[in-house]
Amino acid sequence: METLLTTNEVAQKFASHEAQCEERWKTIFMRLEGMEKQMDTLQNMLLAATGTVILFLGGIILTLLNG
Repeated sequence: METLLTTNEVAQKFASHEAQCEERWKTIFMRLEGMEKQMDTLQNMLLAATGTVILFLGGIILTLLNG
């Protein structure tokens, strides 16, 4: 048989739940910030690689045209 909780017990459980959720959200936001930094790094690497490929192919085309 289920027992009913008093309002004080419900308030205590709710306060405990709020504290746990707040800690979880802090952890989630910290991890998201870390992932954003990693994505920025990957984006910069991709831009650098793209620029390198474009310059390389442009050099080949100029060599063939002048050759």
